Amino acid sequence: MPAMQLALFQRNTEIQFDPSAPALLLLACSGKKATVRAPALQLYRGVMYQTYRAHTRRGAALAMVILSAKHGFVAPDDTLDPYDLRMTTARADELLARLDQSITQVAWPRRASRVLLAGGQTYRRVMRAAIGLVGAPHLPIEEVCGGIGYQRSQLANFLAEQGRPALADQIGSHPNGQPLYRRYGVYAVGDSVLFNDPGPGRLALKRAVLRELFDGPAGPTACADVDDTVAGRPRVVSRWISLAGIRCRAEALADRPPLLEAMAASKMR
Repeated sequence: MPAMQLALFQRNTEIQFDPSAPALLLLACSGKKATVRAPALQLYRGVMYQTYRAHTRRGAALAMVILSAKHGFVAPDDTLDPYDLRMTTARADELLARLDQSITQVAWPRRASRVLLAGGQTYRRVMRAAIGLVGAPHLPIEEVCGGIGYQRSQLANFLAEQGRPALADQIGSHPNGQPLYRRYGVYAVGDSVLFNDPGPGRLALKRAVLRELFDGPAGPTACADVDDTVAGRPRVVSRWISLAGIRCRAEALADRPPLLEAMAASKMR
């Protein structure tokens, strides 16, 4: 068994869905391993682990659990000895027969925004059963598929997305139940920002004050008061904007006056 600290408290075995929480990666062990005892994340040297190391951004929030053919589910920092055991159908059956025991030997995150099952078909069979036990009903679950090259590409894309800002600090909800958040990365409700506003006849960069932050149909979205032009006249228009289009705080371009100042200046002419 892996060397793990004795748990003084019961480990969490229930993952709630929270769109503002980090994602969870379930990654299969690899046949290629280091030759000495090491934490699981350093022990495994296969191509999926090469992809993980190449595409994980420093400081990116990501939960991870590893499925070992020998030990079952382990944490990335659980210390393991090198071993030679493949995940055959028979071995998967053995792990499934004692799945309750296997899932309790590792601490699962309490919340997750999504889950990726990364590994071969036999590994994913065990992972799928485990998530069925520990995951909340509405937890989004994805799986890699295809050959190893395509699986590496899917893992790389998943990891690249983890470095992006996320909605955080739920402060309420719309009447329809849509959660509202206080922050998106370094930006918060009430901040004045500059954002790209693509579209025919629109300026490339506009000022807006963030009023509501939520997960819209096209991703993280704000209802914002936007400095706009209507019928040739400056107006403040309340509308949705994509949070991915934010470029900086409005103070970063001090030479661009706020809308009200611009309107006052036009009246003085």
